Amino acid sequence: MPRLLCSSLLFFLAVTSCYRNSFVAAKAAKDDSCDATSTCEPHEIHVGDENMSSTWEFMNSFSKLGTSWNHVIGEYISVVQGADGKDMKGDEYATEVDEALKMLKIMLKESAATSNEDWSFSTSPLDSFGKTVDDILLAFIRWSMVDNYHDNPDDGNSCALIGGINHPLSETEKINVSKAFRRLTSYQHWMQSVSSDLREPLTYKSIKSTLSIFSLQVSHDECDRLVWFVNLGKTELTNLKSLSPQETTRMFVWIAHLLFLDEKAQTKGLVVVDDMADIGFWDYMTMLPIQVGISVDRFLISVTPLKAKNVVLMHRPKWAEIGYSLLSWFLTKKMKNRVTMVEKGQENEMMKKVLGGAKYIPADFSDVEGFIRKDIIAQRYV
Repeated sequence: MPRLLCSSLLFFLAVTSCYRNSFVAAKAAKDDSCDATSTCEPHEIHVGDENMSSTWEFMNSFSKLGTSWNHVIGEYISVVQGADGKDMKGDEYATEVDEALKMLKIMLKESAATSNEDWSFSTSPLDSFGKTVDDILLAFIRWSMVDNYHDNPDDGNSCALIGGINHPLSETEKINVSKAFRRLTSYQHWMQSVSSDLREPLTYKSIKSTLSIFSLQVSHDECDRLVWFVNLGKTELTNLKSLSPQETTRMFVWIAHLLFLDEKAQTKGLVVVDDMADIGFWDYMTMLPIQVGISVDRFLISVTPLKAKNVVLMHRPKWAEIGYSLLSWFLTKKMKNRVTMVEKGQENEMMKKVLGGAKYIPADFSDVEGFIRKDIIAQRYV
């Protein structure tokens, strides 16, 4: 269940979000001092997974954490169903990106005139990435187009890697600008909700020390898709848990913008490669404080314009395999096709099929052969 970053398929993140929400609800019923904005943690219970070898043990582990598997499943279904946004009656459409951009700007202007919405994007770290407000708007427009992308080898954008790439719209397809506006509104509301954490300009220098605790790297693969590498085996869990909520939130906001403002991520697609490093159930579920986890989960699942072409899971612990087998019953065929499970001993072979080989992989990522000495973050900011 990689708890970092989300598309419609990073459902494991959704599960962690559901766990956190349901834990808070259960705890609040017993203790009025604990809610979604408190720092309460279920520290009095330690759930190991050394002996977690059955479906029943996995499901029962949630009760030990203050919630129930049934509650988690209900929350999970709700989160996944809403992750991609929906087409609605009365939505406005465009046939070209430039037209969609003009329409979206008009929607923002009308919203500002009839409500108290702040469309200044003052909390967005645009300067850090050399981007403009138009770049943010384009990211949301392209996000709204992803479901329309189709496999069309005749358009000159073929890709043999697992997951494929996004393709241009056909002549009969349109861009749902209203859906982009709804997602953009959620983004702006969330950014305003954490504005107190973003008063200091959000730059690489300001989040460098926090980022060093996580093992996160970024590159492009053979098909020019953006790849986000997450290595839990090299993440400093002890130091991670000592971070303040503000530090963690700022780091995730910076990373999320790095990803969704990448033009190739928007036009070609995003791939997430997660080395779970056989992490224990308890360590995984308590990596972030509850209030930070809930906030970040929502940001990555229901706010940012991020969708993955492929989610790759390596070195999965037994509890994660059990969890996936249960949750897969609720996934569409499309979602299942976007998940790649890498078996132990097959890492290098699968990475060729997923990314194109070692020259697209960081040299220090997991036990996979990689030739990249400096990833995108290191090249641009270090």
